[in-house]
Amino acid sequence: MWEKVKDRFKEPSTYAGLAGVITSVGVLGKINEAPAIADTVSNAGHAISQGDYATAIGVGLFGLLSIFIGEKGKR
Repeated sequence: MWEKVKDRFKEPSTYAGLAGVITSVGVLGKINEAPAIADTVSNAGHAISQGDYATAIGVGLFGLLSIFIGEKGKR
C-alpha cells in the first residue's frame, strides 16, 4: 500500500488536486492566504514529480515565507 501512495506523490495531478482542495477549503473558510498556499503546493509538487527535490524545497520554503512574512512598511 505504501508503494501506491509513493507512486501517487510522483504524479503532478496529485499536487494539482491538493492545490484545488486547499483553495476550496480556503474559500469556504474565508482564509485569505489559501490561494497562495495552493499555488506553492502546485509549484513544489511539479518539481517533486520531476525528481527535482532541491527546487521543490526552495519553492516551498520561499512560498511559505512570502505568505507569513509581511511586506516592508506594513505592520
